[in-house]
Amino acid sequence: MTAWLLAAGVNLNAQVVIDFGSQQGPKISPMLYGIFFEDINHAADGGLYAELISNRSFEDSSERPVTWRTQAAAGAAVDARIVRKSLLNDQQHQALELTINAKPGSEAMLLNEGFWGINVVQGRTYSLSFWAKGNYKGDMAAALVDARGNKTYARVNVDGKIGKNWTKYTATLTAEGNDEKACFALIANGKGTLTVDVVSLFPPTFKNRANGCRPDLAQMLYQMHPKFMRFPGGCFVEGQESPDNAFRWERTIGPIEEREGHLNRNWNYRTSDGLGFHEYLQLAEDLEAKPLYVVNVGLWHGGLTPVDSLQPWIDECLNALEYANGPVTTKYGAMRAANGHPEPFNIEYLEIGNENNQPNPEAQSDHYYDRYRLFKNAVLAKYPQMHLIGNVVAWGDDNPKWESGEEVELLDEHYYRSPAWFTDNFHKYDAYSRTASHIYCGEYAVTQGFGRIGNLNAALGEAVFMMGMENNGDVVDMASYAPIFVNENNVAWQPDMIRFNSARAMGTPSYYVQQLFANNIGTRVIPVVQTDPYTLDAEDEGVPSTYQVGLGSWATQVSFDDVKIVANDSEFNDDCSDAAHFTAQRGAWAANGGIIQQTSNDESCVNVLNRKINGRKYTYSLRARKDAGNEGFLIIFNYVDKDNYCWFNLGGWNNTQHGLEQIVDGGKGQAATVPGRIETGRWYDVKIEVDGDSIICYLDNQDIFHTKLKRNTTPGIFTSASLDEPNDVLIVKVVNTSTTGTTAQLNINNVSEASVIRLSSAKGTDENTLMTPTNIYPVCSELSPEADRILVDIPAYSLNIIRIKQQK
Repeated sequence: MTAWLLAAGVNLNAQVVIDFGSQQGPKISPMLYGIFFEDINHAADGGLYAELISNRSFEDSSERPVTWRTQAAAGAAVDARIVRKSLLNDQQHQALELTINAKPGSEAMLLNEGFWGINVVQGRTYSLSFWAKGNYKGDMAAALVDARGNKTYARVNVDGKIGKNWTKYTATLTAEGNDEKACFALIANGKGTLTVDVVSLFPPTFKNRANGCRPDLAQMLYQMHPKFMRFPGGCFVEGQESPDNAFRWERTIGPIEEREGHLNRNWNYRTSDGLGFHEYLQLAEDLEAKPLYVVNVGLWHGGLTPVDSLQPWIDECLNALEYANGPVTTKYGAMRAANGHPEPFNIEYLEIGNENNQPNPEAQSDHYYDRYRLFKNAVLAKYPQMHLIGNVVAWGDDNPKWESGEEVELLDEHYYRSPAWFTDNFHKYDAYSRTASHIYCGEYAVTQGFGRIGNLNAALGEAVFMMGMENNGDVVDMASYAPIFVNENNVAWQPDMIRFNSARAMGTPSYYVQQLFANNIGTRVIPVVQTDPYTLDAEDEGVPSTYQVGLGSWATQVSFDDVKIVANDSEFNDDCSDAAHFTAQRGAWAANGGIIQQTSNDESCVNVLNRKINGRKYTYSLRARKDAGNEGFLIIFNYVDKDNYCWFNLGGWNNTQHGLEQIVDGGKGQAATVPGRIETGRWYDVKIEVDGDSIICYLDNQDIFHTKLKRNTTPGIFTSASLDEPNDVLIVKVVNTSTTGTTAQLNINNVSEASVIRLSSAKGTDENTLMTPTNIYPVCSELSPEADRILVDIPAYSLNIIRIKQQK
């Protein structure tokens, strides 16, 4: 028996008993920790996909060649225009035509800025290919140059003359200098007309794969040693507005010039589909992870295929599985072999739909159980050993259920919450049935109170939740954080595990938690009994002494009047006739006819009343009206600063729900939601009663919410243990989310070696950045046993993984 005594912290005394002699817990799933990749935040093009040329096929805009520009020296002229005739093939819909007139000794250039700069590194080689044709006489060269096109880092002549037929040209450039913001240049010194398309430039790639991945980003994935890789999404699977904007796997394989690409409408940019179905499978293989494919069930954001017309989508799924798993004698297996991989990739896991089982059928959730049944029957008829994953409610429900008689092996649960929610749900899976479907927690992350890009508090909350999943290894089979990547130049979703630009990459604390857990996991749970896991009474710690209130809107034009605040036995009124009484943070705010109006379509418009409220008990009331737009209005209260406040959201989520939301350290989370809508042109009476953490929200004197706000973090000590049976190593995880450190005493005999891996910082709000990527970084140190005990420091704000091997 092993006994832990956590002492030395006045408020942190907790007894933890770990019994690894007489009792053992459930086995831990060998597939528990994996990764989930979605093309969001330019995670593929401009990210993991190593292609350096942005808009390489000139398809990103019908009006102009975005990210491209022309430049000519004295004595030369060049004009560029988009053309749509006599194209390379049916998959390419636009090309760029250049009209060049260069006198002897002069040159004209076509430059591409890449994805917010091309990273040029001394001595690195770059592989160029492009297609061209035309009526042009002169030489062609390619170069890597600075952003102004004045300094050259690499230059090479392009062999071959330009003729009237499309021809592929290739060259290799070797850099002689460093520049994170360089450009690519195609250079001409002659005269005539030249049409170019599919201009591609690759640096060395991960495992030297053709059309492969950026090495530093892929290496960060490899260091996580994921057991599986879920792909390609996410909302990216479904698309938006049209099924052509969904991921259609067969359009993403083969030579890059034969890939049409598609509009990633969900995340508002076009994708080349260079990182396609084959590349995803190859990446999973290179990461030594099993591929988990998410298939579209005939639903997209804003549309659907009726259930009775679903067969083409089922066929598309079966064809994808044949491509991945079929022998080379099959149609799609032969296609895979032709693309360079004769051996099957062996997809074993298939998720049927993505977040397609919401209560509202309009939320990409039409007849989900019928769709699941049709896909299940078709897939299992051909692949009876396939592990199938079903969707449950993905948002707005902390305890989603499978409400169908259809058998399903795994259910995909999604949780985007606060650090406190994750720590409070340390025991969430303890009460799950041991005979029902198992769980795949396919998407989870702290999205409220994560700081600017992802702080230590967020990572520690996730760590506690992961410990709870490990403890329930007989229920939770798989889990993956979401999302992975964000290019700092295109942030559509935060936080993310890995942040990067053209030259640098860094992991947030959440990345290191994922990496540490995946690399330090046993095969069987060791029971832990802990007294008082929530030990710090910090109800008033850090609570502001003053607040403000305000007005708000989201993609809606609104009007407000008759603001009244009652606090400390006094009353304040503002008739909204003077806009100077408020400070606008965003939106078009003005006083008009005795009311305050916001007339823009911007999101997150906030206008704060210039008056402080002392204390935590007050009543705030006003009148509000929706004038036009998609939603209702926002009533701001408990305002501390631009990153910390609450709002009563009336007519949110496209005017379908009312919500009470908290913004903590810039991250937004939902405290409560109910169905509801707001009528246009009607005045509403709104009132909010605040008494500490207790909140009552009224709409036209009807009680909409009566709840308590939760703290962003739950201070305390959390412990779990597992045994790595093949190596006879005891692995103990201790998370301290409090402000106070302590010391752990482990009573154990015959220790041959012991160590602790620690992730910690002085404050829970600390973060990493691209310029300081190791502010919060795992540190390993050896422990020195003293007779029959080991002492381990457990700092405030820390994850501690203790590894102990006993002598035989």
